[in-house]
Amino acid sequence: MNRRIQLCTDSSAQLPPALAAALGVEVVPVGVALDGEPFDETELDIDLFYDRLREGARATTSQPSPGRLAEAYAHAAEQGAHEVLSLHVSAAVSGTVGAAELAAREATIPVTVVDTGTVSFGVAVCVIDAAAVLRAGGSVGDAVIAVERLTPTLRNAFVAGGAPGGRVPAAEGLPVLSFAGSSVETLGTAESLEHAAAVIESHVLSHQGPIAAAVGHAHRATAAAADALATALEPQVAELIRYRVGPSVGAHTGALSFGAFWWRAPS
Repeated sequence: MNRRIQLCTDSSAQLPPALAAALGVEVVPVGVALDGEPFDETELDIDLFYDRLREGARATTSQPSPGRLAEAYAHAAEQGAHEVLSLHVSAAVSGTVGAAELAAREATIPVTVVDTGTVSFGVAVCVIDAAAVLRAGGSVGDAVIAVERLTPTLRNAFVAGGAPGGRVPAAEGLPVLSFAGSSVETLGTAESLEHAAAVIESHVLSHQGPIAAAVGHAHRATAAAADALATALEPQVAELIRYRVGPSVGAHTGALSFGAFWWRAPS
């Protein structure tokens, strides 16, 4: 990647730490509180978080402040970056884009803030795509165009068990949902995690043309179903990525969350 351009996102993108490091992405943590006790998302042990959630703890989240984002942009400049491309969760569900825009006004180097229009690992997909463009020598403008072309092809399906106070309420059975725009659509209801994996698989494989996919899971109780989904999809897709559903998303979707994103495969 052209190191003169620094990529930045926030931890709600669910970008695995090893991948963020490999791509050179600056990740600004989302604030998560458990029964009122505040943490940075990147400080929380995922399994302990979900254990607490299943025991009835109430989790809330808060977007990164303009100050935290400004620190990330300043750090980029200190490390020799001449420009920053900052990609974030849809403004329809979070104020992170607005906070980033405020921080960008005070930055000492140009900062381009992008509302990806998506959530969770969908943002990570945009970051990965932008990184590929920059690595090939493209400009910030080239990367923004690539993300704008990618996002209409992004799809998702996931199970949400609900979390106390979360944006996705608990429901009978295991609802299989899809996030689009600023709303959640119900695709169906599964009888078990295994059944949900099969339902999600059918939605992923209904996509026309070559695709890449990512499978993520929250609590370890959902790992086996996510593994089964990934195993079924891997021979059918051009690329498969695995990730964990972190606290900033799990706080709203519940401990028994797992699912997939899929998108047009890179040519």
